[in-house]
Amino acid sequence: MIDFGLEGKAAVVTGGTSGIGKAVAARFVAADAQVAVVGRRSDGESGATAIGARFLRADITQIEQVAALFQSAEDEFGLLDAVVLNAGIDPGQSTIVDTDPEAFERSLDVNLRHVFWGLKYAPHHMSDGGSIVVTSSTVAATKVPTIGHYAAAKEAAVSLVKTAALELGERGIRVNAVLPGTTLSEMTPPDHWEIEVMKTMLPLGRHAVAEEDIVGLYQFLASDASRYLTGQAIAVDGGMTAGLSYGLLRGVGAPM
Repeated sequence: MIDFGLEGKAAVVTGGTSGIGKAVAARFVAADAQVAVVGRRSDGESGATAIGARFLRADITQIEQVAALFQSAEDEFGLLDAVVLNAGIDPGQSTIVDTDPEAFERSLDVNLRHVFWGLKYAPHHMSDGGSIVVTSSTVAATKVPTIGHYAAAKEAAVSLVKTAALELGERGIRVNAVLPGTTLSEMTPPDHWEIEVMKTMLPLGRHAVAEEDIVGLYQFLASDASRYLTGQAIAVDGGMTAGLSYGLLRGVGAPM
C-alpha cells in the first residue's frame, strides 16, 4: 500500500526559512525525509537546524547560485527525490499604471525567474520518478486589483509547471503547482487586511494556517502516492476560486 511517507527521500525547499516553506520543510523532516532548506537569512542555519534540516545559503534570483545549490544538495544527499520551489515575495500593492518598474522586475526575479532556474537545473540532480512542487497563488487563477505584477508572475509560473510536466514526464518526474489562498505568515501577518476580509469572502470563512491547512498537500505531492499526478495547479484556498460565498453575497445585500 502506498502512503504519504517520505522515508529515504531527499528534498530541497527554497524559501524554506519562513512561512509556508518552513512549514513544508518541517513536515518533510517529520515524515522522515532528508531536507535541505535554501535561503539568504543570517539566521537560516539555526532555523534549519531547529527543525532537523540542513541549510544551503543561496540567492535564488541569481542563476549561478541556483545551479550551485542543487549540486551542493546532491553532494550532501545524493540524487534528489523532491524539490519545492517555494521562494516568493510580496512586492506591495499598486495599480499597473502606478507600478514601479524596479518593483516589477524584483517580483519577476523572485516569483518567476527563480521558478524557471529551478526547473532548468533541479532535474539534472534528481532521480527518475521524483517530484517538483512549485508554490504559486490563487491569484494565478482569479485576479485582485492592485497586485497585477504579483499575479502575472504567479500565473506564468503555472505555465512553466505545465510545460515542465510535459518535458519531464518520460523520466517519471512529476511537476505540479500549489495555489495557496491567504495564509498566515510573515508575508501575511495577523493584522494584514486579507485576514479579516477572508472571513466574509471565503466559503470556509477563514484564512489558512500553513502547518494545519497547507503542508499536507505538499507532502502528498512529494510522496509516491501522487505518482500519477502531474501538470496540475491545485488551489488550497478555502473555496475562493470556487465562486461567491454566502458571506460575500449577504454583505452586498443579496437575499440569502
